[in-house]
Amino acid sequence: MADRGRGQSRGGRGDRGGPRGGRGGGDYQGGRGGSAFSGPRGGGDFRGGRGGGEYRGGRGGGDYRGGRGGDFRGGRGGRGGGFGGGKFVGESDVFGQGATVPAPEKAITDLEDKILKEHLGTLAVTGKMSKLKVSATKSNEPSSDSYFPCRPAFGTNGKEVILWANYFKLDVPANELYQYAIEVTPVKKEGTKAQPRDAKGRKLHYIVNVALERIGKGVPLVSEFKSQVVSLKPLSLPKDNMVTVNYTIENKDDQYNVKFNGPTFIDMSQLLNYLRTMRDPTGGTSFPKFTSAVDAVSVIIGHSARASAAVASIGRSRYFPLDRDDQKFSLGPIDFNTLIRGYFQSARPATGRLLLNANVTHGVFRSAGRVSDLMKDYDLRDSGSLQNLHKSLSKLRARVTYLPEKGTSGKKGKKPSGVARTGEKTITGLATKYDGSSGEPKPKIAYSGARPHEVQFYLRAPAPAGLPADAYISVADYFEKRYGMQVDRNLPVINVGSPTRPVYMPAELVEVIPGQPLRRKTNPAETAQMILSACRSPFANATSLATIGRMCLQLDANPKLNEFGISVDKQLLTVKGRELVQPRVMYSGKQEAPVNQGSWNMRNVRVVKSGRKITKWSFIHIDPRDDDEVVNVVGKWVAFMQSMGVAIESRSLNARGINVSTRGQFISNLRQAFQGLNAQNPDFVFVVLPKQDKPIYNVVKTLGDVEFGYPTVCVVRRNLIKNGGSPQYFANVALKVNLKMGGTNHKLGDDISIIKDGKTMVVGYDVTHPTNLSGNADNLPSLVGLVASIDKDLGQWPASAWAQAGRVEMLDKSLEDAFVERLRLWQRHNQNRLPENIIIFRDGVSEGQFEQVLQKELPYMRAACKSTYPAKASPKISLVVSVKRHQTRFYPTDKNHMTNSRNITNGTVVDRGVTQAHIWDFFLTAHQALQGTARPAHYTVLLDEIFRSMVGADAANALERVTHEMCYLFGRATKAVSICPPAYYADILCTRQRVYMADLFERADDNQSVSSDSRARLMGARIHPKLKDTMYYI
Repeated sequence: MADRGRGQSRGGRGDRGGPRGGRGGGDYQGGRGGSAFSGPRGGGDFRGGRGGGEYRGGRGGGDYRGGRGGDFRGGRGGRGGGFGGGKFVGESDVFGQGATVPAPEKAITDLEDKILKEHLGTLAVTGKMSKLKVSATKSNEPSSDSYFPCRPAFGTNGKEVILWANYFKLDVPANELYQYAIEVTPVKKEGTKAQPRDAKGRKLHYIVNVALERIGKGVPLVSEFKSQVVSLKPLSLPKDNMVTVNYTIENKDDQYNVKFNGPTFIDMSQLLNYLRTMRDPTGGTSFPKFTSAVDAVSVIIGHSARASAAVASIGRSRYFPLDRDDQKFSLGPIDFNTLIRGYFQSARPATGRLLLNANVTHGVFRSAGRVSDLMKDYDLRDSGSLQNLHKSLSKLRARVTYLPEKGTSGKKGKKPSGVARTGEKTITGLATKYDGSSGEPKPKIAYSGARPHEVQFYLRAPAPAGLPADAYISVADYFEKRYGMQVDRNLPVINVGSPTRPVYMPAELVEVIPGQPLRRKTNPAETAQMILSACRSPFANATSLATIGRMCLQLDANPKLNEFGISVDKQLLTVKGRELVQPRVMYSGKQEAPVNQGSWNMRNVRVVKSGRKITKWSFIHIDPRDDDEVVNVVGKWVAFMQSMGVAIESRSLNARGINVSTRGQFISNLRQAFQGLNAQNPDFVFVVLPKQDKPIYNVVKTLGDVEFGYPTVCVVRRNLIKNGGSPQYFANVALKVNLKMGGTNHKLGDDISIIKDGKTMVVGYDVTHPTNLSGNADNLPSLVGLVASIDKDLGQWPASAWAQAGRVEMLDKSLEDAFVERLRLWQRHNQNRLPENIIIFRDGVSEGQFEQVLQKELPYMRAACKSTYPAKASPKISLVVSVKRHQTRFYPTDKNHMTNSRNITNGTVVDRGVTQAHIWDFFLTAHQALQGTARPAHYTVLLDEIFRSMVGADAANALERVTHEMCYLFGRATKAVSICPPAYYADILCTRQRVYMADLFERADDNQSVSSDSRARLMGARIHPKLKDTMYYI
């Protein structure tokens, strides 16, 4: 029908939607055909029919693109950077240039020193500082004094420097607060089986806001409009603590109950006292402390921005201005996506004060405005363009205008129709040939994406005056005869109903509501544009925080903050940092490679140790072109590898490579090429890709890693030919090959003290979860990767990887089995000795999960040691959490202490000013960000049985040095990386594990179901035995 909002003439009914669109077929690109817009799904290529093609497409990682640590494009050195080069037009060198930089607050520095001295004094008296209970290592539980060990000292190594930090000081009074948990539930209508849907998003915000208006008169209160309310006084609530809200938006007549549970009493004076002393009056060892109080402050500060229609709030802490065009950036001319620069904020406890952590963030939103305007960049006569338009519009929330009827002022008992009104709807897409149902006359649609005069629906009696009854009428005629509207006949019709019960509207009457985040992954072109727009200098980001950011977050002249007595300091904080000395990087024959700003090259040097000699190798050329040139460049690359000390035979098993076409059955073609190598059993396979394409890459890696057990390296043909004469390009590819074959590429000139004796194993592990998927990700697994060193040079990091239940951060018993594997391998490489010390880096857990790491994961590792070591010979363990996904940033205050990209100097460490004195943590920016604002890694010690027992009060310096210098040992790059290699390698390992399950993740992203057999097969993918205990994943 045309406008069900007017109450008449509905379209046909029947089964849910039409058949799904075809996958297309032919070459490896396939072509999705696309959902209901394009008809039945077909098959043919390797991405084709959904019925079970293995190793297909997907969202897996592919380090042939360069990766975060370098790869063949030349070791980019960590994840904090962006594009290289560029001018800083109109910018000062540093934020605050020309003004006096305020010194870090002396009172806070003095308090940090005082608190630490008191804590250490207490530990010394009780004997806990030096006498770690080694007996604890004999059980599955750490001793209580090892939990969250007190910072042994603030670090002193390095040159001191003053830095800006992206924090504002908060002034918070010692109020008594009342926190209520709220539940919103739909009320079932009498006489109907249907029940309103659960309230989410905008609807939930509206319902909570209405409830607060009713019960909040005369009481200062705030909310995040989802699950809690914070007030200065107890609320006057009905006896059942329930408020009923009528929801009449979207032409609905629903009711929701809002129940207020609580309150929980929060005494802010307890938090403030803790910050001044760093002592928990309860004596508890849990961390973090006073989370409810800190969270309440965040809710108070964020309330006004959340309540504003001019701001889109996403998640707990991100806010995006919708009314500032200077903060919006297009991601492409033919997509409904806009990048918006927004701002993160969160209250954070620190020594002596509460701080507001604020940062620049970026989010992708669906473009807002009239659909008729948003269509202007589409070729509306091209079926492919219409299909993209249909997909872009699908599931968008829109404001639909319902026109007054022509020649009438309303009907009896109805509101006058002489005035246009609006309602909210969800767009299904364009009109398609599969709209309607089998139970009623289906719409007549010339083609999917048809225009108003080409879409007819069946109008049942009684029909409005002047319109035919029990007959078909076009959308164009319907709107002209009923409303007197001449619709634009060049624009496609919009369906704001459902596929089975369509409601057709002219595009000019449908307006996309602003503030809707993109629910799918960005495509490569969008990602590139997003990086370009989001990559900003430290000066630019600091300036935004101090100006536009404060306005967006409503930190100034805010009545709500005034009600609670909270104020936010006007100026960014300054803190003390220290610039650590760069280590020396060595190659074979004690040749040193000069390091400059965390980077070096391999000119005239050879790898420290070649891996197993590659006596037999081959290369596969996919969709071959420029054969002669490719063969020539591959030959040059092999010669270069030999010159840098990698042991490889000059000639391949196949002089001109094995050509594989992606046309037809691509997977079968590629599998056949690998099978053809079985008789020759190559040590290594070099693969030339036709272009950057994750699906092809995923197939190659799955066949090589899982099915056949051949180490593979992929390069893109264009890059190979273009950079074929570049030693750096050749070197970066060769570095990966040598690691896969068991070699060591470089080492440090000065051995790391704790590791140089060959008695310490270093471990890294990570868990990645299914995220950023538009479909159903509930049944997807989480992927675990664990790596461990086997030598004192930290050159090799063999691995174990597995899948576990989805969205479960803590690991299960598989961790114990994998840990045993790593211990046994270390033993085989170290004269049958087991390590005396084990340093573990756990990547990516939040502060709220620290205790779970100690209580749930550490016991598995203890158990692994107990089953592997002789009696009474357990190792000492130190466990450090490394985090990159946090919001702390530091900016230079002095142009003499910054890099070419105007970032703080690589090797800068910060352990005071924004930390808690007694918690042993530090921020380290080991790398040089080529552009953008560098993101430091944050390290927190959860358990220490090694550093304090070995070096006492110098433990802080020792750990900082170990961590910093390890960042120069990332094997495939000639740069320091942003996070220490054990954590980095574990992250890469998880990405590779996802490659083998790409089909599983792709189907979830497309809302496709996966059979239990397919799910079990994909989740059970294991590395081929020939690659076990190697760095196959690099």
